[in-house]
Amino acid sequence: MKASTLNSGTPHRLRPAFAVACSVLAALLATGSPLARAAEAAPDSWLVSPAEAVAFQGQGGFDEPPALRMRAVVPLIEILKPEPAADLKVVAPFAIQVQFRSQADAEIVPDTFKVMYGALKLDITSRITRYVKVTPEGFVLDNAKIPAGKHRLTLQVQDSKQRVAERELRVEVE
Repeated sequence: MKASTLNSGTPHRLRPAFAVACSVLAALLATGSPLARAAEAAPDSWLVSPAEAVAFQGQGGFDEPPALRMRAVVPLIEILKPEPAADLKVVAPFAIQVQFRSQADAEIVPDTFKVMYGALKLDITSRITRYVKVTPEGFVLDNAKIPAGKHRLTLQVQDSKQRVAERELRVEVE
């Protein structure tokens, strides 16, 4: 893998599979494919629609091993609900409660909060922020509606020093 540079000049490594997926997704979106229609659909009260669960590889995202992250002083994301368990199975709709913890030298910036879904990381942030206010302390969503199956949500938030925290929520919905 080659090192590349972000706008900040920080070196990072891109996973080749992710780069290919981005290229394929861009091509599919440009051609009006079923994948594009799934991404454009604004599901009524769904965080993830059944069509998106298929199109954005929800099962694949669940099965993929977590990405390795560099250890540093970063903010923390704690998932309080659903309560962590080895074989986390929930019944939809279910509650999601998240707590952010900043480091002593910086504050959490709620406007940087993002939620991405599945292996292809569909941005579903607006589907959560439509129902809850994200604060520097976190948020509570009482009725997360996701279809049956295995799913991965990737949560991100930054602090005032632009350090990014990331946490995955993997659930199996019955």
